[in-house]
Amino acid sequence: MQRTVRHGRMAAGTCRHAIWSRRHHARWFSIACALLLAAPAAAQSDGDNPWFVRGGVTPAFVIATNPFSSGPRGAADAANVIDRAPNVTLEVGRRTDGRRSWHELYSMPSYGVGFSLASFRNSIEHARPVEAYAFFSWPFVSFSERLDVTTDFGTGVSWNWRRVNERSGEADMVLGSNLNARIDWGFYLRYLMTPRQILYTGIDFTHRSNGGVVQPDIGINTIGPKVMLQYNFGEFGFDVPTPYDARKPSGFRPSWDFVAGASGGVKNVVETTGRHDFGSIGITAGALRRFYRFGEIAVGTDLLYDGSVGAVTAASLARPPLEPHGPWALGTYAGYEHVISRFSAFVHFGYQVARGVDDPEVSRGYQRFGWRYQVTDRMFGTFAVRATGGNRAEALEVGAGYRLRWPFRM
Repeated sequence: MQRTVRHGRMAAGTCRHAIWSRRHHARWFSIACALLLAAPAAAQSDGDNPWFVRGGVTPAFVIATNPFSSGPRGAADAANVIDRAPNVTLEVGRRTDGRRSWHELYSMPSYGVGFSLASFRNSIEHARPVEAYAFFSWPFVSFSERLDVTTDFGTGVSWNWRRVNERSGEADMVLGSNLNARIDWGFYLRYLMTPRQILYTGIDFTHRSNGGVVQPDIGINTIGPKVMLQYNFGEFGFDVPTPYDARKPSGFRPSWDFVAGASGGVKNVVETTGRHDFGSIGITAGALRRFYRFGEIAVGTDLLYDGSVGAVTAASLARPPLEPHGPWALGTYAGYEHVISRFSAFVHFGYQVARGVDDPEVSRGYQRFGWRYQVTDRMFGTFAVRATGGNRAEALEVGAGYRLRWPFRM
């Protein structure tokens, strides 16, 4: 009898929790819609007001490695694998007005900040991360005055990554850390319904991980269709060029850039060695071919230092001992860099051609993705994540470098 009562209470609690969860997300979605639909009452300003709000929803799907494929204690439950992550976003942004040269160069882009609520859940467990980020929206193809193709980049933070078992009340960290980085990339068709209302439909990809600062760091990737509705506080196109009207400057010529830089960071391998942080250094030199106004192809070489190499091999007692010849590795890479005024986003795919420890269980391939900011014509700063397997972060890197353009100028 006691067991029946206890199970009945647990079922009732789970039911109440599910109802609260649905109401919780419905309330946030209602707030987003209310802000968009009620905006006309607050939009009694001039027609050229560049500010806007927009809300979106996506039934995203988990792809690649799924950290929700097992329960908090590692017990697999194939019937209850969490493979969907409904996501609601609310954003505040500003449209460019053509007063600076890069506005028309990038077809009158927009930028702003956003907030996101995601839900990973099944009948047993749940996680509800909350996110904040900055975004840049670029209408790179314009078919008419009403229809464009846009791409949106977003970078920010994601927190509250606790997986809660609704039956036992136990909780653990999903991605090894409660606070993680969030990188988002989407492609959309943008349709101007009225001078103040814009509809977006397209595909959205989001990556979340802690950048290897805390272990274990598996990372999670989601992708899915997304719909957004935007309300402009000023009329679209009112006394301001639209993407269809924008005139890009002529006279572009392909060119070469040569870069050299260094970065430092930390790597966490506590699950293997019992220690938390080891130094990570990268020294790079490369050449970039600016083949069109917004893009560069990059090739180069990396000299990589990983302070955890000796510690990891010493801790791997289940394998035959390896002879470490130092924590250094030499790699080559190729990739692409997308230029957005002084900012650029890049992705590199590299391979370690030589390394001090040739561990067959550690991949020689690596990836680096991040941002570069051109402080002056020659000096730049870098923020990047080095990863293996596409979703397992190895180290978080912050650095600086020097750029020379061909032909060289003194």
